[in-house]
Amino acid sequence: MFRHVFTTAIAATLISVASVSAAAGPPFELSVERDRLFGGSAGTLAFTADGIEYRTSDTGDARRWAYDEVKQVQILSPTRIAVLTYEDRGRWRFGADRTFEFTIVGEAVSAELVTFLLERIERPVVTAVMPQYSGEPLFRVRAKHQRQGRGSDGTLVLYDRQLLYVSEEEDASRYWRFADIFSVLKLDRYRLQVTVYEGGSGNTRAFVFELKSDLPEGFYDALWARVNPPALQQGRTVDTRLATTGRE
Repeated sequence: MFRHVFTTAIAATLISVASVSAAAGPPFELSVERDRLFGGSAGTLAFTADGIEYRTSDTGDARRWAYDEVKQVQILSPTRIAVLTYEDRGRWRFGADRTFEFTIVGEAVSAELVTFLLERIERPVVTAVMPQYSGEPLFRVRAKHQRQGRGSDGTLVLYDRQLLYVSEEEDASRYWRFADIFSVLKLDRYRLQVTVYEGGSGNTRAFVFELKSDLPEGFYDALWARVNPPALQQGRTVDTRLATTGRE
């Protein structure tokens, strides 16, 4: 009972913090500062129905990207966003693509904005802010995310259409659509590895979770089946997307 109340309280806190934002619909606008080593700039990061725009008086920094021109959007915390693009970083960087990192000043990323982006971006999205979602979880288990330097405590929560890692640390939480997960692996009785598309260009990142109790019976099988749907089902999903978007 205590674990259920504790986990519910964490999720409610995260959503409450993330919801301190402006309008509940597009365009979503955030006051930001662009982070870079030399000569940062300030402006507005706008998310519209068609794409993302960085509006600033520094004309050299101003940008606009259609959603299909963005390699990956990373919401690293309620106050940090990175936009990974296909733009070359310069002749001396040998084709390396440019990443625009922003610190949000004032209002934070909202659950509505995350939901909006997930509905418009087919490529993997990284988000530490929970979007709007509903339904009862299939399974939950307390866990520690093992990472270099300092881990985090939280709860793995499996829903029918998504996997969550919910933590009190604002940059540690993650929300994954199953299509954004590369693989899952049960390392042993108390360790689960979730490898996700994080970093753009097909790069992956492995999240290793040390479970604080036995993995609930059926949890791994249910997760694996959703990450690895039958080939026939995958084909139907692709056909549906092509019919909807008109792409060939």
